[in-house]
Amino acid sequence: MNHLLDFKNMNQEEASKILETTTKINGGEQYQAQGHTVIKFEEPSTRTKVSFTIAAQKLGLDLILLEDENSSQTKGESLEHEIQTLISLGVESLVVRTGKDNIEEYRKFENISIISAGFGAISHPTQSILDISTLIKYKKLKGTVPLIFIGDIRHSRVYSSTKELLNLLGFKVGIFAPDFFLPDEDDGCYIFSSWDEVIDSNSSINLLRVQKERISNIDDYDLDDYINSFQLTDKILEKTNPDFLVMHPMPMNIGIEISQEASANNRFKYLDQLSFAIPSRISSYLYGLGKI
Repeated sequence: MNHLLDFKNMNQEEASKILETTTKINGGEQYQAQGHTVIKFEEPSTRTKVSFTIAAQKLGLDLILLEDENSSQTKGESLEHEIQTLISLGVESLVVRTGKDNIEEYRKFENISIISAGFGAISHPTQSILDISTLIKYKKLKGTVPLIFIGDIRHSRVYSSTKELLNLLGFKVGIFAPDFFLPDEDDGCYIFSSWDEVIDSNSSINLLRVQKERISNIDDYDLDDYINSFQLTDKILEKTNPDFLVMHPMPMNIGIEISQEASANNRFKYLDQLSFAIPSRISSYLYGLGKI
């Protein structure tokens, strides 16, 4: 069994195989697996929770939904004892979404596959798989910098995981944001300083919302300045090529990172991303169970 907590302990061949499998599933190829999976979400979610649930059902896995308030951790049970209990009961995979950054506590567990459905601001690998799969669909996984993140990069777990995945595949990741939202480290990145540079790069873009719930000092930043300088608008899109690709991991805050008009532009491929939501989670289960 394999953990899919991030891409730190994965090699390029494994990552490519997951992406290849995701593409095949999106094209109609079907897979089956056996076992029991627990899905535990400590944060609100629509797309991720529903897609993991449907993915388990399509694979034929026995599914248990464990809400945080129903977990014995609310009675003081340790994480170690909870997961040991799941293993003893025959659970083969555990899908976890949490606002905590305690991902390292999960690496030590054996005899169970643990899949990140989002850890704090540091990990969301299955979202990265579906985003990169979207680039592959449109033949956009090319060049030195195939994807540029725009927005609240500092607090984005999607950015963190996608940077790991793109770097693992041999690419750099682009970033375009005000200093307030830039990451602490920019190794493996290329920093853009204007929309004109972004457009001239012929890269695709992934917009990120301002994650107010993770920013303790949000009042120190002028959101109006962000909107004026970094919001994607139709005026900006008019300067791009017809095949310019815009993505968003959602949920979307219209009027902040993207205007209402731009959100309706045919360059915005949110629905194409969503078509990979279930396939990416199916391939993640398969990887975790050692089937690919």
